[in-house]
This record gives sequence, structure tokens and C-alpha cells, in this order.
Amino acid sequence: MNSWRNLVPAPLAAPETRGLKAARLRTMTGLFLVAALVVSFGALRALSGIFALALFAGATTFALVQGVLWVRAKNAADDAWLMRERDDAL
Repeated sequence: MNSWRNLVPAPLAAPETRGLKAARLRTMTGLFLVAALVVSFGALRALSGIFALALFAGATTFALVQGVLWVRAKNAADDAWLMRERDDAL
């Protein structure tokens, strides 16, 4: 019996470049930072006051912007990879 990998004619995603990997890691770091701030928001607010809210807003904005940029770049790379000219298509 064939595995499902033999049924797929092409890879489903482009190879990850250094730039895409860096963007993915920045997105993950931003999301982990937001999660850590949510978990410790009470203690952070008691410790630093209004600065905690500014830090949370900045981390959330960074994670959202970086996530959107990474998804757009990844989709463009995947589209270019799947639609590339191949000699075996003829």
C-alpha cells in the first residue's frame, strides 16, 4: 500500500529560506511574549503600573504585524514554489 506521501505529486510548501525562518521565529517569539504577559499581567501591573499595559500593547502589535508579514511572505513563497516551471510537466 502506498503512503500518502507517494500520492502527493509535489511538496506542499516551499523550502524555508533564512528570511522566512527568521520571520517565523520572530512571530513565535512575539506570541510567546504576549502569552507570558497575559499569564503574569497582574504581577507585572502591580510592579510597574501603567508600563505593563504599554508593554502588552507593544508586544501584541509586534506579534500581529510580524504574523501578517510572515503569512504573506510564506504564501508568496509557497505560490511561487507550486507554480514554478518544471521540465517534467511537459
